[in-house]
Amino acid sequence: MTYTDVHRMFLQACTNHGTLSKEQAYDLLIGIHAQIGNNDTIPREDEVAEVVAAINSRINRFDQKIAYTHYDPTERDFYVFVNLMDSPINRHQNVYTAPELHYFRALLREITVTDDHQLPLIACLNLTNQLADEGTKPVAKARAEQLLTEWEQSGYFLVLENQCYFGPRTIVEFDNYLNTNFADIITRCCLCNVTIFYGVRCANCPQILHRECMKKYLRRLTNCPSCKELWTVKL
Repeated sequence: MTYTDVHRMFLQACTNHGTLSKEQAYDLLIGIHAQIGNNDTIPREDEVAEVVAAINSRINRFDQKIAYTHYDPTERDFYVFVNLMDSPINRHQNVYTAPELHYFRALLREITVTDDHQLPLIACLNLTNQLADEGTKPVAKARAEQLLTEWEQSGYFLVLENQCYFGPRTIVEFDNYLNTNFADIITRCCLCNVTIFYGVRCANCPQILHRECMKKYLRRLTNCPSCKELWTVKL
């Protein structure tokens, strides 16, 4: 595929937004075609993947990529722009204060160590008190609320029914960070060997798997890939 202004504009939008749902990515591609005067032909939905593949072939030399991921909490697909060269937290040092970054790390830690990788929203806000106990200058709760809203809009977190989850951007962008700092807690889906935070749990054993992985698996087999008992959980 020839690399054109369509690819350049799509990449620019991905770097600006960080995270785009599959639907947003398609709408973006349609808008780009209209902006550059390609009104005669509406791009197909599957052209998004082709555009992303062409972009990745150009930017992978810079340790960057646009990753495609399925997000289990909402059953939606996302494109996430990822810079693999440096720590994601380091890139935020020019945007947020040291206490705000410490609060971000505390959120990562607390959500990681909970069994289901979710934290009540009130507990997220109360982390500001914990930071004060740790000797760190606390973030005001009003500011913490602003930050959570900002980080949710950027795809880092998701607040659903007053529970705070990792967003699709954190799952992709912070994969190395979380695996390095919480290696004894992080688990992998036994079907795809990719880090898993949210998925479906077997009724007969503690195994958790990506919902999409399990759907594909059950097309061929009917037992749990871990305990080998009949799979009974509805997907």
